[in-house]
Amino acid sequence: MPEYSEIRSLVEAQGSKIISVEFIKKDGTLRKMLVQNAATRTHVKGEAASEQAKRAAATRALNHPNLLNIFDMDRGAIRSINMDTLIRIKCGRILWERSSG
Repeated sequence: MPEYSEIRSLVEAQGSKIISVEFIKKDGTLRKMLVQNAATRTHVKGEAASEQAKRAAATRALNHPNLLNIFDMDRGAIRSINMDTLIRIKCGRILWERSSG
């Protein structure tokens, strides 16, 4: 299992840069996606959200700490990636790969 905080920190540190991620989808197929972390801030209400939406987001984060919310550049929408199935993250010269051990 990857270290969630390490992955989150890596993605957040990229700001508005485009990131390439590879992961195994729920159906077992490989998915390659171009994502941007900074774009999630403009598509999520945050403080402007209703109290119910804030509680739902907090509950989801607590119940599913393995999910990473990112902005899919190809589809123009927020997506969740299961960090347990991540294989590779690449941004410029920065490369994170799942260890084989």
